[in-house]
Amino acid sequence: MKKQITVLATILMGVLISFTSCQEMMVAPEVDNSNENNFRQMWQKFDSHYGLFLVKNIDWNKVYTSHLPMAQAARTDAELFSVLSSTVHVLDDKHINIYTNSPELTDYNSGENGHIPAQEDFDFKVVREKYLTEYHAETDDFGYGKLTSDIGYIHIKSFQGEFSFYEKNMVKAIDALASTKGIVFDIRDHKGGSDQVSKYIAGRFSSSKKLFMTSRKRNGPGHDQFDTAVNWYVEPTGKSQYTKPVILLTTSTTISAGETFTFAMLENANVTHIGTKTAGAFTDVIAHQLPNGWIITVGVGDYRGSDGKSYEGIGITPKISSENKKVDVINGVDKTLELARQRLE
Repeated sequence: MKKQITVLATILMGVLISFTSCQEMMVAPEVDNSNENNFRQMWQKFDSHYGLFLVKNIDWNKVYTSHLPMAQAARTDAELFSVLSSTVHVLDDKHINIYTNSPELTDYNSGENGHIPAQEDFDFKVVREKYLTEYHAETDDFGYGKLTSDIGYIHIKSFQGEFSFYEKNMVKAIDALASTKGIVFDIRDHKGGSDQVSKYIAGRFSSSKKLFMTSRKRNGPGHDQFDTAVNWYVEPTGKSQYTKPVILLTTSTTISAGETFTFAMLENANVTHIGTKTAGAFTDVIAHQLPNGWIITVGVGDYRGSDGKSYEGIGITPKISSENKKVDVINGVDKTLELARQRLE
């Protein structure tokens, strides 16, 4: 039992660290731990909190009706896991996960229809060892340097942590790269974080105030009940702005706050987007513990671009498409980065 509690605590901490800004932990009271009740609890949590039923045109009651008999028939954890996975697979959402405390069952991601795969089209180690002439790492997730004497490079893997960290270190990065003629901003392995950080950093490359996103969150039992929509604007931030050419690199791994950052950056006239479509999972999430100890994550909002459209399950398409092949990455070649560098030379 002690081992299970330790594993669960590790999972809980991982969930809280790995997802976007407005997270909260909802721990269920002691209740019926039958497979049927675990299914009901999960279905009800989505019913009351999930923000994208209307966007995705999902009949959640129909899902309940079709899956309840399966849950009632389930006799093992593996059978329950299969039922719950099938239930949320209907939503096709990369922000939805089921974390178990079982090494045999592992976890499930709705958008991937299984375990989240390892990234194969990008390896920062290749960039650092093969392409950068200098690099200053503030943390494993944040650093800046140069690809050539006059082409800068910034790599940020997440927007998690204190806001002041990003304020301080963006000053260092912008000051160090101020004399370059262009910057490659690399978020190809971005795992999310704070939308406020997204907005601030994009503002370091802005020359005017522009709407980049609207967001609203569920606030009632009805699938159409939301709080008042919030307008998000990108505008100049910091003591100075870098308004020379910037190339933003993304992949399908770029998710959540990495995508809201992409929204914001694309409102800046000096930014060109290269790579592959982003993950298509923008909203904030909450984590909820089921009676059996498993953890589910639920997206609670409806986030849209400045054009009023939802890109959930779709992602943001780059202006210029470029995808690295696994074999090239293994051999230390990053053709997407080479393309970005060439466009700035």
